[in-house]
Amino acid sequence: MINLSDFGILISAIGGIIVIYDKLFERKDRFVVKYGSYRSEMDDRDAMFIVSKSFRPISIRDYGFIKEDGQLESIPWIGECASECDRYDIEKRGKLENMEYNQHCEIKCRTGERLVGAFAIGSTQNFPKLAFGWEVNPVKRLWIRLKIYGAAFE
Repeated sequence: MINLSDFGILISAIGGIIVIYDKLFERKDRFVVKYGSYRSEMDDRDAMFIVSKSFRPISIRDYGFIKEDGQLESIPWIGECASECDRYDIEKRGKLENMEYNQHCEIKCRTGERLVGAFAIGSTQNFPKLAFGWEVNPVKRLWIRLKIYGAAFE
């Protein structure tokens, strides 16, 4: 027979497991990054979109495109450092701060270089989430992932 103190210990243990689970899995920024347009339209610019899948508001601190050589082209950095002669054509639809569940933001950009994917980093993350275009083969995707994640550890 279970006495009252054993029952209290059991309830405390279950509560502790729920708190640990919540800390480990539910406090991360959950979002989806895709390379391409959110809605199909006639536009010659490269596009990416981010959709929040977190049940709490999230913020995206860095986002942009992946060049063919594996370098990250950060859109906030371009906005701050680009000059008039760089000829970047950037359009952002939506907001990236305090994104609610299923809210999306689409970013379009025209550059002179070939882009193969998109990336985004949430405010609670250290590494970027990557998304590639359908034409990029798996070997190139692996090479780019190793290059990006390897540079993060240097």
